[in-house]
Amino acid sequence: MMNRVHDVHFKNNVLLKILSGFYAISLGVHLLTGGDFADLPILVSVALGSVLVLLGLYRRYPMVAMLLMIFSPYLYLLSLMATGFNPLNFILLGFALLTSLIYLDFRLVTLSAFLYLLTAIYWSRILHGAEMAAGSERSDLLYFVIFDLYVLAFSWALINLVQGRWGRSERGLTSINHILENIDITTWVYDLGSSRLSLSPGITKLTGLPAEAFTDFRALLELVEPADLPLVQLSQKEMIIDRKEVLLEYRLRRMSGDICWVQLRGTPQLNELGHLIHLEGVLIDITESKEREEHMEYLAYHDDLTGLPNRAYFHMKLKQYRSEGAMDMALMFIDLDNFKDVNDTYGHHIGDRLLQELGDRLSRQIRESDLICRLGGDEFLILLTNSDEMHASTVAKRINTSLAVPFHCNHHRLEAAASIGIYYSPDGGEELDQMIHLADEAMYEAKRSGRNQYAINQSPT
Repeated sequence: MMNRVHDVHFKNNVLLKILSGFYAISLGVHLLTGGDFADLPILVSVALGSVLVLLGLYRRYPMVAMLLMIFSPYLYLLSLMATGFNPLNFILLGFALLTSLIYLDFRLVTLSAFLYLLTAIYWSRILHGAEMAAGSERSDLLYFVIFDLYVLAFSWALINLVQGRWGRSERGLTSINHILENIDITTWVYDLGSSRLSLSPGITKLTGLPAEAFTDFRALLELVEPADLPLVQLSQKEMIIDRKEVLLEYRLRRMSGDICWVQLRGTPQLNELGHLIHLEGVLIDITESKEREEHMEYLAYHDDLTGLPNRAYFHMKLKQYRSEGAMDMALMFIDLDNFKDVNDTYGHHIGDRLLQELGDRLSRQIRESDLICRLGGDEFLILLTNSDEMHASTVAKRINTSLAVPFHCNHHRLEAAASIGIYYSPDGGEELDQMIHLADEAMYEAKRSGRNQYAINQSPT
């Protein structure tokens, strides 16, 4: 309903401008054909003009203004006829009929056609009675009726064509809006002239705030995670100053306190003179895809059973440490003693549970700067940074002491022990595979020494 009222008000203002031209043309015709201002219906013109202007500017009664717009040219022409006959007024009468087409409402065109016919009949009666067109009344009326019917037929065809096109466009727009709502997309436009930001209703689903809460970019920037704010501000500079299209991902904090990931696409829009007039684009909620991406990355670098880093992550971090100039590294190769007996006696699900508990217990024996990973099966690696043989020996003893405490897995009391091989690298220059091989040799030496032991490989050969 509000859209209908707004549309009528807009068309009233357009028609008011057209009628102003209509009255100006009528005045010009009157003066060019020998009339003067004294012959004009001044009071009627002023009254009609004042009422139309007031109703056109005042939004409260747009339907009343619309009907008066339809009636006013006929009232004016009838009052003008009282001052004398001018054949050119018949052209203005036809123009008055055509102005009703602006509303694209066949009912209003029909009303205007009825007023047109009544005015034409009235004029014909006056002219025939004054014997200014004797014997032509019937032919004149026939001309008016034919023209009236032609305009009605033309109007009906035009209105149906336009409304049909609009209907298809609106259905397409509704379908697009429905799609956008379902895929969590918010469209936005930033007008540089008024510094006003306009957002589609999708922003409510994204942030929990209504679109009206975001009158400018500052309100939206307040929701950006502080760590991502410089990136967003840089993108604004690129669009406004460099006039570049931007594509970036950043985090927003919803009103609920949750963090969501969004993708911003922005495009600067220029006018025909090459001046920047506004920015426009979309905000897409990519939280789910971002979480899937992070989960896939997690799986790529972590063991799915224990949650510990895997060999790929271990290798990546070792390269990072070396690039940062780290030296004095000790690699520990840990193998659980008699783990096969646990699987054979209690089943693999209990064995898996023991590995999970073991991974957690090993993690508590090292520093945050150290690194642990599950190599596979019952084998684990620990990288001690800024370490030496003495420190590595201390950690190995601490691990064996912690494993001496029984494990409780699904109501089963399990005892575990590990053989630990240590390779100390003072310069950290060996490849990971070589370090693992040397630590593995030391681990087998520990097993040969009676298990639940540790041994240090002191030679890289």
